[in-house]
Amino acid sequence: MAMTLSNYSGAADTFTWPDNPNTVDDVLDSNYTITNIDYQRYHIFVSGGGIPPKSIILTGDFHGTTKNTSYLALSKHFSENYKLKKLYWETGKFYLGVGKQCKKTHTGGRTNFIDYVATFETVIGILFGNTQHDGTSGDAKTNAGNVTTFVEEITGTVTSGASDITVTDSIGNQLTIPNSALTTGQAIVIKFVKMVDSGDGIYVTEYNYCTIAGTQTKAISVTEGFGMTQIESSGDSDDITITNMSNWHIKFHDGWSA
Repeated sequence: MAMTLSNYSGAADTFTWPDNPNTVDDVLDSNYTITNIDYQRYHIFVSGGGIPPKSIILTGDFHGTTKNTSYLALSKHFSENYKLKKLYWETGKFYLGVGKQCKKTHTGGRTNFIDYVATFETVIGILFGNTQHDGTSGDAKTNAGNVTTFVEEITGTVTSGASDITVTDSIGNQLTIPNSALTTGQAIVIKFVKMVDSGDGIYVTEYNYCTIAGTQTKAISVTEGFGMTQIESSGDSDDITITNMSNWHIKFHDGWSA
């Protein structure tokens, strides 16, 4: 499979490597903390199964008459660090993140080559399957990956403006939109993550980005857990409980360990 790099939202603007990188350095770390107990042979680990941002280092070369065109297409994506990108690595799986650094080297005797080293940083430490599943009432979709995945988007319609909307997963996370922000029949969209302009062109990743009738609201809040709606490996969209929302859709990708 040829590696590609594209935008997560909006126009894809896909760059396809003419030749895959020679090496891809991809390390999985854990972000637990350790408390050392002096003079003892046992110690305290605190962990929530977290994974820190990954730095994926790509090393390779472009050659031939298109070498400059290819490098410029790659470096353009890396310069657009205000946009979330999808880096496809394994067949049908992608990392979500932004380009951190892109370096080219001209070497004597290799005038027809551009050697490069590029570093891609992820905002999520797992791989996502390419196919977006769309679970509905009576048509559940399964996370066929080997790790817990994140729900990418929830959409629906407010059933009653007199009641709260709650979204609860089987892991213990819950989101709530209070009835004070709702009117019967309004369209609700909750996105997992979005790069949002915080002012003067400074973009910030915003999780649980929510709109009501097309307008962003800050009324959504985490009422249980850490608030990131998730589906466990082999679990399905029916593991998510949604109240006061009709015609709902739960969209997600399979989650895979790197």
